[in-house]
Amino acid sequence: MRDHAADIRALRKQSNAAIASLDAHYVTSFMSESVEVAVAGGNVLKGRAANFDAWEAQMRAPGFGGYVRTPEQVTVDLAAGVAHEVGHWVGRWRQKGRAHEQTGRYTAEWSLGAMGWEIVREAFIADAG
Repeated sequence: MRDHAADIRALRKQSNAAIASLDAHYVTSFMSESVEVAVAGGNVLKGRAANFDAWEAQMRAPGFGGYVRTPEQVTVDLAAGVAHEVGHWVGRWRQKGRAHEQTGRYTAEWSLGAMGWEIVREAFIADAG
């Protein structure tokens, strides 16, 4: 039997690699057309196009060091065609010659469609501090 939780973990790993390679197209390829992403301390980005624009702007910013999202739990309801991922994230950048890091928690909702698993909703919350 196929391990769908492992598939989602592998997709997250590929998504992290897309961020590291500064490829906004590849990052957003894991998202549904109508995806909603609640950015830590920021807006809710609605749709793949808005998320692409946000990723592209961040990736072009001087000092951008990327993000790594690490799943801690993936729960799959295959009958409903959905999965829920919970984990932690870290973002890194350089500003005025100094390294900065921000961390937090995230949740992601995935949907299983004809083309495989895709993200339909994500929420990122920054740690206090």
